[in-house]
Amino acid sequence: MSITVEITNGPSVPVAYSAGMNAQQALEGAEQAVGDSSKFLFGLEYYGYSGSQYVGYLVSMVNNTYESFPGSTTGPYAYWEFLVNGQYQSTGIDTTTLSDGDIVTFTLSQYQPSTASGGAAEAASVSGVLQAKLARRGITASSTGPG
Repeated sequence: MSITVEITNGPSVPVAYSAGMNAQQALEGAEQAVGDSSKFLFGLEYYGYSGSQYVGYLVSMVNNTYESFPGSTTGPYAYWEFLVNGQYQSTGIDTTTLSDGDIVTFTLSQYQPSTASGGAAEAASVSGVLQAKLARRGITASSTGPG
């Protein structure tokens, strides 16, 4: 029984599955399996709640590739998207429970800050992970898809 942790343009690592395992435990298992921080390294950021929804921990860096947001750098802007079996997740890696055979993917995705007032339609077009990350910074965005 196993799951796979994939980093787009990076390693794909099988990890032994155990009942109740969450995505953070799988990511930590992948890092231990690789055993070399020059080949696999990640950083997390705690988000707590976004409005009334608990978000938890989200990935902010993989292999020294950090997210970028307006105010911290010039564009293009990018964030680490979190998928399970190809489906975007709206909760953090610590609250996403996995099943045997799942594939956990982290991919660096680009987005553009919103210049429209309100931004409700644009907010609906981006993933829950990006919405939480941007809401924390007071930014709205429209997604340009995986990058």
